[in-house]
Amino acid sequence: MKYLIYVLIFIASGCTGALPTVLPEKSVLKVATVNYYYQDIIEIKGGAVNESSVSVSITPNGSGLVWNPEEVKYAFGGKHELNKNYHRIIISGIPKKTGEYSVIVSGFTLGTMHSGKDIYKKYTIKIKY
Repeated sequence: MKYLIYVLIFIASGCTGALPTVLPEKSVLKVATVNYYYQDIIEIKGGAVNESSVSVSITPNGSGLVWNPEEVKYAFGGKHELNKNYHRIIISGIPKKTGEYSVIVSGFTLGTMHSGKDIYKKYTIKIKY
């Protein structure tokens, strides 16, 4: 009977996946300055993500900031390739206007051994003059 209980606990624990974490934990990104280059990084930990499963929006429009996944260059078999890493989102650009802007990261992790989990995190970037 003890053996059966241990087996059931082991099976049940295999069905739960870790929740994805979006970092930094605080909801405010670095302060930006108008007409000066800005860059900050948002990381998604815990789970597989790709181009189809992650969305980032920066609002209101016209801030001068954009988002892109980190680009990783590698060589394999004599060929040089470029891979986009959606676990590291880079917010960058030259801010055009002052104000508070929202960056929303949303989506889901891909189901592999476990079912996928939702991702949602809202950040604020203050752009000063």
